[in-house]
Amino acid sequence: MPLIISYILLFIFVARILVELIMMFFNRLKAFFKTLAVFINNLPRKHFFALIILFVFLLIISFMPSQVHTQKNIKRQLVLPNQVTSSQVIAPNGSKKTVKNSIEPIDSDTSLQNDISATYAGNREVEFDIKAGDTVSEIFQQEGISAALLQELLEADLQYVRLANLLPGQKLKLLISPEKQLLSLTIIVDLANTLTYTLKDGEYVSNLEVKQGEWHNSVYRGEINGSFYINAKAAGLSASQIQQISRALSDKIDFNRQLRVGDKFDVLVAKQYIDGEYTNDSEVLAVVLESQRQIYTAFMNEDGRYYDKDGLGLSKAYRRYPFNGHYRISSPFNLKRRHPITKRISPHNGTDFALPVGTNVYSIGDGVVSLVGNHPAAGRYIVIKHSRKYTTRYLHLSKALVHKGQSIKMGQLIAKSGNTGRSTGAHLHFEFQINGRAVDAMKVNLPLSKEVPQKQKAEFVKRRDLYLKEMGKELT
Repeated sequence: MPLIISYILLFIFVARILVELIMMFFNRLKAFFKTLAVFINNLPRKHFFALIILFVFLLIISFMPSQVHTQKNIKRQLVLPNQVTSSQVIAPNGSKKTVKNSIEPIDSDTSLQNDISATYAGNREVEFDIKAGDTVSEIFQQEGISAALLQELLEADLQYVRLANLLPGQKLKLLISPEKQLLSLTIIVDLANTLTYTLKDGEYVSNLEVKQGEWHNSVYRGEINGSFYINAKAAGLSASQIQQISRALSDKIDFNRQLRVGDKFDVLVAKQYIDGEYTNDSEVLAVVLESQRQIYTAFMNEDGRYYDKDGLGLSKAYRRYPFNGHYRISSPFNLKRRHPITKRISPHNGTDFALPVGTNVYSIGDGVVSLVGNHPAAGRYIVIKHSRKYTTRYLHLSKALVHKGQSIKMGQLIAKSGNTGRSTGAHLHFEFQINGRAVDAMKVNLPLSKEVPQKQKAEFVKRRDLYLKEMGKELT
């Protein structure tokens, strides 16, 4: 009995202490809110409203989800060799991603099931809309694909150097097996070009599909009442087309000083369309510039160079070598070469010159820089588009001295040679392409003359007259 009374007294004592502590807490809390109320009442009006806005903003932020997801739309359709469901989500990096999963057909005929190849069962196709800052390595990591596969793909990408330099607006498609093995990778470069890397016999093989589309000619006319660039833009010409005109006639007229108010220009431009959509690829075919002193003309020949109405060259001819002096060829153009590092049979689409690091590299002709970048295999590289027909590439550079979109003259210094990328020693890899196909730069027939070759003269005159007719112009 005394023990029970002791427990009761202890309980009453502890309860009293807890009640006093609770009362003390509420008294202090009451004092805090009273002080806070006095503080808020004494705040200037604008500070009070700023405090309210901050509180509302923080409240909204606290209820926002950490990641944004779009609703998945699942579509079921029966296709051969498998059935595919697709959904589109927003990846964590902001890129749109479409996922297609291969599953077994549902309620399908038994004979149809037997026709379905097991090779495709369970494969997953993922599509990304590339945004600024996206890289293939980040996408691979997100999809759980081994980083070692990226190195194999970059080996296959040496011919096109596209994989390491994705651009906003492009699309990337991956076909992935259930074991996270990459079966194929497709880059929709633009409307005209689709590049695919496919796993075949244990290695990735690249293939570039080029849509030729349709080329339509358009005539642009204008009159000088200020700068040629502003008046040409007002006439509807793009910046790249104006560059082509300036480059074609740069040795004949100073566009900044010799043009006068009232001078007129007519320009014929060929523009590429695929499925009715303009690809932004164009080429200036003819220019007639009528100044107060004389008439300047420029006509594109089949060799990619501009000539005046009499067939005299307006630009310097191409040069054979992209450097001065004499350097030995360390590896010639060879479509069946065994690679010195991988030991595999792989095409060598260019010519390697044993240039010491830091040797000057020059453009072999007039053109516009279309690409400047870094590639794990190609190293620092430059691509120059000389015309719709001709393109050159310069790989393994130590330093690029030009930028994308820059107009280049024949013989202009563009880079310093180096030993970057996958290389066995200091050298320059030089490529020459005709209509996107690599050819032997040491054997290709370059336009080296200063006027239209005699055997091409009749065709040139015929093309010139056709252009003039489309422009509604007559020249005496």
